[in-house]
Amino acid sequence: MITDGIIRNQFLRSILIFAIVVAIASILYNSLLITPSFTTLLLKATENDAVRITKHLASSLVVSPHTALGRDSLDARLSKTEIDRISRDFELMNIKVFSPSGEILYSGDPNEVGAVNENRYFHEVVARGQVYAKVVPKDEASLEGQKVTRDVLETYVPLVDDGEFLGAFEIYYDITNRKAQLDRLLWQSSAIVVAFASALLIAIIFILYRENHAIVRRRQLEEERVRRERLEGVIEMAGAACHEFGQPLQTLFGYSHLLLKHVPADSPLFAEITGVKKAIAELGDVVRKITHVTRYETKEYIEGSKIIDIDKASS
Repeated sequence: MITDGIIRNQFLRSILIFAIVVAIASILYNSLLITPSFTTLLLKATENDAVRITKHLASSLVVSPHTALGRDSLDARLSKTEIDRISRDFELMNIKVFSPSGEILYSGDPNEVGAVNENRYFHEVVARGQVYAKVVPKDEASLEGQKVTRDVLETYVPLVDDGEFLGAFEIYYDITNRKAQLDRLLWQSSAIVVAFASALLIAIIFILYRENHAIVRRRQLEEERVRRERLEGVIEMAGAACHEFGQPLQTLFGYSHLLLKHVPADSPLFAEITGVKKAIAELGDVVRKITHVTRYETKEYIEGSKIIDIDKASS
């Protein structure tokens, strides 16, 4: 009954709809905007780290920073030591160095050296001087078709000198821990948002429940007041009617009684006067019932109209 009252009440229904919209909007805002924004921020920060690492590697390992990378471009004395140290410090899973043609000049996996990257992203994006990055989830294939065992941000950073593409570094950045921390933070954020939205919705529903209950109670009191006023009007009218009809009825009843004493029993008038006396007595009973009316009761009359039910009202 209360829920139906809230739905039927336009004002309360509007508040309820507004609360539901706010709750849903909060959840959608968190899932569609906040979560992607934090994820993008993590990837961008990691991508910037990869760019800085690449610049450091290029300055440390490349023999000539102004010529295209080739088989003799890396300082062999520093390559393995420096790359291993940087990999440990920055939690890198692998580092690759590419020539402008896409040939792998260096890799943490020696078996990959000499292979050529012929993918379109390398020649159409990286070779044009743009950083190219992709998140590779655990147990999925990297851009070069290799299955990774950790969550990885695979980033290609081009080396460009005066508009000329000299080669590229590929950084396999292990983001497992960062991603786990971010996921935990986002889960906590989502839980807080959902809890807040749920609490708001519950609070609004409770307030609306109380308000609707108050409205129903006020309506009941108003209906009771109207019924009481109607009853008072009926009783006052009944009292006035009984007062006006009582004396004439007693007079008529007395006259009919006297007439019966002077009319022979076998006279045709005797039966008619007896009928009149009986009708007066019945009318007197009705008047007496009216004087005992204590509540407002109605019954159907003609064409859907209602009249006072004297028998029920006076019982």
